[in-house]
Amino acid sequence: MDEKLLQYIWTHKLFTLSGIKTVSGDTLSILSVGVPNFNSGPDYVDVRIKINDTLWVGCMEIHLKSSDWDRHKHQQDKAYSNVILHVVYEHDKEVYTEAGVQLPTLELKSLINQEIVDTYKSYMNTSYDIACRNQFCKVDQFRLFSWLDRLLIERLEERTQEIEQLLEKKVHHKEEVFYHYLAKAFGFKTNAAPFSLLAESLPLSCLAKQKDNLLQIEAMLFGQADLLPTDYTDEYTDALRKEYTFLQKKFSLTPSCQSSAWKFAKLYPSGFPTIRIAQFAALVYRSSSLLSKVLQAENIEELTKLFTVKASDYWNSHYQFGKASSKVMDKALGKAAVNSLLINTVLPFMYAYSQWESNQALQSKVIHFYENLPLENNNIVRKFITHRPDFSNALHSQSLIQLYNKYCSSKQCLRCGIGIYLIYNPGTGEIPNL
Repeated sequence: MDEKLLQYIWTHKLFTLSGIKTVSGDTLSILSVGVPNFNSGPDYVDVRIKINDTLWVGCMEIHLKSSDWDRHKHQQDKAYSNVILHVVYEHDKEVYTEAGVQLPTLELKSLINQEIVDTYKSYMNTSYDIACRNQFCKVDQFRLFSWLDRLLIERLEERTQEIEQLLEKKVHHKEEVFYHYLAKAFGFKTNAAPFSLLAESLPLSCLAKQKDNLLQIEAMLFGQADLLPTDYTDEYTDALRKEYTFLQKKFSLTPSCQSSAWKFAKLYPSGFPTIRIAQFAALVYRSSSLLSKVLQAENIEELTKLFTVKASDYWNSHYQFGKASSKVMDKALGKAAVNSLLINTVLPFMYAYSQWESNQALQSKVIHFYENLPLENNNIVRKFITHRPDFSNALHSQSLIQLYNKYCSSKQCLRCGIGIYLIYNPGTGEIPNL
């Protein structure tokens, strides 16, 4: 038993309520368990109880043992003088307020189903990173998927807060924020930071003024990224350098970072930053009013098509400047990369937009799009599908990532809909109202 579980049991009245008495033998009726107090002082306020025939309204303190009252020195603290009930798992001594008044005490040990305590204890003590992994398959699909729906919304709400912080910096310019958000995503994990700096140093307004000239867009992006070579010459590279020299002066541009900030090691050549920048340039070039097109997309195929871009022809035979490849092929953004952009960047931004505009239809469309994108294949998702195979789409995988990161990894079982269900229903039965 620990105090978190005891507080949860008290809050949700998950103990025998009929015929209960204080440890001194007085009849006790609990009219209201009160409201948790997250500030200093007693654990609960606005508690309403009846002891014998007397109504009491005040505060309640909860401990594992009665003696914890003295150990925490509450008997010396006037802030605890209005406590009307001491709730403990195990009573081991009488305790008193600062004024010397003996506190009525309720012992819960005999009123709680011991199986609940044992199940919770097993979850807290397990070495498994998913505490309930052996019981996870017992949860019926309707209950599990309903919880996953809530987790996706929780994850999207967190992303909305992140986007709103960026929006405040950009003076509520949604298109500029979308551009920054996309740029960072094009760096994926390895080059997200330098890509973010690149977008910061090159406003969308500058690119928009050259929107009909792909070479100039590439020149500004590669120049600002400090990836234009100074010791190599070919027709394409020379043209980029010439354009960047002109545009840098025109827009008073300063490179965002040194070339050494970009990571090439341990990446497949198709993921080199040179290729990603060329693909991003293609997206900017062919996608005037991109945000509007994204918001107007009617289906996942239409949305996918917007981000299915390929680098310009030079990159068909190159992965880096001046290093021709023996294999000539289009450097298109792969299907997995497009799906990742949609799942982790485009759809979260669409959801944030739906919140700003109070657009329920757009929010529903975002959820529908998640349901029509494939299940992600990553380490966290694999942890769950090992124990049940009925996950099938990106809504499930995003929710499982949220479940693992926010609940499983820190053993927040008492905050998890599935954890609570399994703790209070180890076999079968009805879940308490969550």
